Amino acid sequence: MKLEIVHVTFAYGKTVVLRDLNLVLTPGVYGLLGPNGAGKSTLLSLLVTNRLPLEGRILWDGADIGKEGAAYRGLVGFKPQQQNIYPEMRVREFLYYMANLKGVPGREQKGQIHEMLRRLNLEEHQDKRMKALSGGMLQRALLAQALLGNPSLLILDEPTAGLDPMERIRMRQLIGELSGERIVLLATHIIEDIATIAKEILFMNRGEILLGGTVDTLRGYYEEGKKEGRMSGVEMQDEIAVLENLYYELFHSDNNQK
Repeated sequence: MKLEIVHVTFAYGKTVVLRDLNLVLTPGVYGLLGPNGAGKSTLLSLLVTNRLPLEGRILWDGADIGKEGAAYRGLVGFKPQQQNIYPEMRVREFLYYMANLKGVPGREQKGQIHEMLRRLNLEEHQDKRMKALSGGMLQRALLAQALLGNPSLLILDEPTAGLDPMERIRMRQLIGELSGERIVLLATHIIEDIATIAKEILFMNRGEILLGGTVDTLRGYYEEGKKEGRMSGVEMQDEIAVLENLYYELFHSDNNQK
């Protein structure tokens, strides 16, 4: 199981938002970290085939996803950042509707939906309308629909947006538990979302991957940067501190604003 992004460029008119992007993803959780406007959501849009690359190709196990059509889309679960989705639908109705859209066989829908309601602690809320859900319940409902059909590729756009700290902890624990033998790409600008669950973290800005690797690899990069005078001298205490300082140096230091 492998997702390859090969020399992908994308632009809105004359504004280039992805620049010759190259990535290879295999099973596990990947954190895509960057500020607003970095190109994260555009990349996710390409991965779910809502848009096509201006240049380059995206391959799933060697096959071009643009040519695979429904066969590829059936492998993908997507939780969008947008939250005002079908506000008048009840949670259970929403999940059945999404199961139909995703082509989940009718005989399997009831069992899958029951399992998602149970695993995401939504059983008591399944008759509520989507607009009546709290922020945490709504994010869980959107994650539940993404997991219908047992996707091999799970794409999550800002899954903890609007959540309080406790709900954010629960959500990232849940994502870690549900990752299993699938590729999970989690786009966020919240460092804590991915510090402890991602096998690799990718720093993205202005349509490019600036840096990527495991937390240990990134720690080594930071320590080397301190020795060479490229990074500040803050002592690293844990993985979140490593990522916070890298985030600052890559996106907000004076050298990177020029």
